[in-house]
Amino acid sequence: MTMIKMVEPAEWPTFLSSFSQRNRGRRARFEIFGPKGGFKEEAEEGVFQRISIDGGTVTVTRHYQKHGQETAMTDELTNIVGVSVQYDTDNSEDMLQFTDAKNAMTTLHFESKVDGDS
Repeated sequence: MTMIKMVEPAEWPTFLSSFSQRNRGRRARFEIFGPKGGFKEEAEEGVFQRISIDGGTVTVTRHYQKHGQETAMTDELTNIVGVSVQYDTDNSEDMLQFTDAKNAMTTLHFESKVDGDS
């Protein structure tokens, strides 16, 4: 069974730094849930590199292959007021969830260490 745990705001920088070290190199993709029920899944999957937070802005860097070259993509999530982590059945980190001030939710799903899905 999976479990979701809220991360306290005071712990965000330390948690996300450690998270980056533990999960660098895993495939990852975004899903965005709007405050009025809208949903969008990212088509391009990338390889996770790092995540950080400065104030209420989360910055996520991933790499992907473009014409045979490794290319970085950086996404910024702004006005973040909530961070939680979902653990897979083996207690590995499976997903990060970010909630912004408008109650929109963005999730960053990782390749499962249990079954390889992402």
